[in-house]
Amino acid sequence: MTAARYTVRALAVVIAVASNVIAQVLSAITGDYGPRPSGVGWAIVFVVVGLDYAVCAVIAWKIVRSPIPGWIMVAASILWTAGAWYPLTRDYGWLWPLLEGVTDLWAVLVGILVLCYPTGRFVARFDRVMVVAVALAFLVRFTGILLFSSPTAEECGCVPNAYAIVPSDGADFWLGVAWRLVGLALMLTVAVRLTMRWFQSTLPARRVAFVMPLALLIWCYGTVQDSLSFTLGWDGGWLQFIPPVAIALIPPSFVGGVMYARGLRSRVADLVIVARDKVDRTLWESSLARTLHDSSLRVYWWDEHLTGYQASDGERMPEGAPIERPGRSTLAIDSDQGPIALIEHDVALTQDDRLLDAVSSALLLSVDNDRLRHRLERTLQEVRDSRLRIVEEGYLARRRLERDLHDGSQQQLVSLAIGLRIATSKAQAAGNDDVVADLERASAQLADALKELRELARGIHPTVLTDGDLRSAIDELALRSHLPVEVAIDVPERLSEVVEETIYYCVAECLANAAKHSNARNCAVTVTRTDSTVSVVVKDDGQGGARVEPGGGLEGVRDRVEAVDGHAEVQSVAGLGTIIEFTIPV
Repeated sequence: MTAARYTVRALAVVIAVASNVIAQVLSAITGDYGPRPSGVGWAIVFVVVGLDYAVCAVIAWKIVRSPIPGWIMVAASILWTAGAWYPLTRDYGWLWPLLEGVTDLWAVLVGILVLCYPTGRFVARFDRVMVVAVALAFLVRFTGILLFSSPTAEECGCVPNAYAIVPSDGADFWLGVAWRLVGLALMLTVAVRLTMRWFQSTLPARRVAFVMPLALLIWCYGTVQDSLSFTLGWDGGWLQFIPPVAIALIPPSFVGGVMYARGLRSRVADLVIVARDKVDRTLWESSLARTLHDSSLRVYWWDEHLTGYQASDGERMPEGAPIERPGRSTLAIDSDQGPIALIEHDVALTQDDRLLDAVSSALLLSVDNDRLRHRLERTLQEVRDSRLRIVEEGYLARRRLERDLHDGSQQQLVSLAIGLRIATSKAQAAGNDDVVADLERASAQLADALKELRELARGIHPTVLTDGDLRSAIDELALRSHLPVEVAIDVPERLSEVVEETIYYCVAECLANAAKHSNARNCAVTVTRTDSTVSVVVKDDGQGGARVEPGGGLEGVRDRVEAVDGHAEVQSVAGLGTIIEFTIPV
C-alpha cells in the first residue's frame, strides 16, 4: 500500500470521527437536536455508533482483500451524522434539504455492507437486485424531499427549501411512509434470506456468518419502531436504544466473521506440521476436515497409473460427481509437475479465497516436502548401496590379492626355502663350511621375508576368517594382543564375509589402541547377535579420555562401521576406561 493511500484512508477516518463528535457537541451547545432524541446520553450513543463504524473500517482495510467494505463503513459513519447536522443548517435553504435527503443514506450503505459480506463482492444475483432496488427507493425518497418538502418556519424553524419546485407536505409525508415501508420490506427480505440460508447451510457456512442475521433482525425491529414513531408519533421509551445497538452490531459482525475465517487460515498452516513426516492421505483429509469444520470434505488424489483421481481409501472418483452435488464445490490443486489433488468441500468456503489459497499452499508444501524427502531418502539409499558395493568389491579384491599371494609368491618362497635347506644339507655333507654359512644366512633372510609376506597377506585379508570363523579370528587377535583379553561371542551362525571382516579389523584396531595408549591392564570383547543386527563391545580398564579425531584409529573404526550401514559409539571418561560399541545390520 502506498503512502498516499494510507493518507487518504486516515483522512477519511479523521473526518468521520470529527464529524460525529463536532455534530453532537454543537447539538448539545445549541440545544437543537431536530427529530433525533435529545440529551447527553443519546449524544454519547450516536458518537459511539459512529466511532464503531470508523474503527471497524480500519480493521476491514487490514483483513479484507477488497477495500470496499472499509470505505462503506467510513461513508456510513460520516452520513450517520447527517441527522445531527440537518437541524444545525436550517438557516441555509440550499443545504438543509440536501442533508435531510441523505439522512437515511447510511442505512442504504449498511444494507449494501450486509449484502457484500464477507468478501466485499456481490456474488449472487439476488444481492445485485437488492442493491439496485434499495438504490432506486432511496433516489425516489431523496428526490421527493428536494421537490416536495416545504415545512413552515413555525414547524421547523428553517428557511424555505430552495429546491421545492412543487411544495406538498402531503406528498412528502406519504413518500416518507413509503420509503420506510419499502426499506423495511427490503430489510426483512434480506434478513429472512440470510436467516434461511444460515439454517439450511452446513456448519462451515454457519460459522462464517454467525452474528449477521441476528443483528439484521434486531435492526429490522428498530426500523419498525422508527416507522411507527414517524407515522403515529409513538414514543418507544427505552426501547429506542435497541435500533442504535443493532446498527452498531453490523460492522463488528462483519469483521468478526472475516477474522474467524482468517483464524481458519492460520489453522490451515498447522496442517504442514501434521504432514511434516510424510503425506498420510487419510490423516491429511481428516485433519483438513477438522480444521475447516466440514465433516463432509473429501480429498481425491491424482494417480498417475489410473490417470484419474481416487479417494484416500482407494475409491475412484466418478467423473463429474463432486461438481454435480448440490451445495458442494471443488478446489483443484496442481503443481508444475501435474495434478496433485482435488478437494471437494462445502460451497460456503468459496467465500474466502485466501482460505482456499492457504489450503492449496499447505498441501503443495506438504507434497513438495514429501517428494523432496523421498528423493533424499532414495539418494541416501543409493549412497549406502554404492558404499556397500564399494566395500564388497574391496573385500573381494583383497581376498583375491591375499589368495594370489598365498598361492603364488608365498608358495614360491616356501619352495625356495625347501631348496635352500636341501642345498645346506649337501654343503654340510661335503664339508664346505663357508657355503653352509652363506646358505643359512640366506635361509634366515628368506624366513623373515616369508613372515613379512604372511603379515602383509593377513593385513590385506585375514586368512583365519577364510579358514575358520569369527570366533577363531577374535581368539587369535586376543592371543596376539599384549594385554589379557576376555572374549565372549554369542553368534550361532556365520555372518556375511563383509560383516565379519569389518568386525575383525575394528576389534584389531581397538585392541591395538588399548595396548598402545590406554595403559590398561585388561580388555574384554563381547559379540552378540539379534535378529537384524550384530553388536560388538570392546572395553578396557585404562586411563580413558579417548576421542574420535581426524585421521585417528577410532575414526577409521567409525568409517568402517558406517560403510556397512552401521553405527559406532565411543564412551571414554578420564580414569574410568574406554567402551567402544558398534552395531552392524546383518
